[in-house]
Amino acid sequence: MAEPADSRAATTLHLVSVFGGDQDIGAVIAAANEGLRFKLAFADEEVIGTLGEKPVIYRASLQIPGRKRPVRHAVLLSKVFFETTFGANSEARRTVIYDDTPDFVLHRLAVRFGLPVLPEWAEWFSLELRRRGMVEELVGLNCDPIAVKGTKLRLLRILSQGLRRKAIAIPSEVPPVVAPS
Repeated sequence: MAEPADSRAATTLHLVSVFGGDQDIGAVIAAANEGLRFKLAFADEEVIGTLGEKPVIYRASLQIPGRKRPVRHAVLLSKVFFETTFGANSEARRTVIYDDTPDFVLHRLAVRFGLPVLPEWAEWFSLELRRRGMVEELVGLNCDPIAVKGTKLRLLRILSQGLRRKAIAIPSEVPPVVAPS
């Protein structure tokens, strides 16, 4: 996942998945930690970019039958993408999301900012974000990433306006919640 390519400067990468041997993965991780640029080629497109400061890195080994040595795997995340988790940065003005489906967008924003939402509002909320120009398309392989521009307060105001205008509603009869004993 990356920001749209800009021919004048290196683009910001948000998620990179790399497979290889020990040396390959070690070199990629060292480059990411140093803030160096990567040249990625996918879908008839080349992107030169960096993960920015303090990328989050996950490593794993995959044992494949018939191979003497395991294949190494690393997933590199930009700090901006990693901070979409609950409470990571509640003052954020931009949220990077790897899937643009309405249900997922509503869920990720609700989890990140602690928004009081109902799943039935997903379609309306997604359309409202796009209508207001708050959604920016990103580049991705096997995903449809977007960046949603907005703070917790702005998103709460959108929900509040939707309720006041009756575009969305809280059901009058809420099903009972059974707590585990």
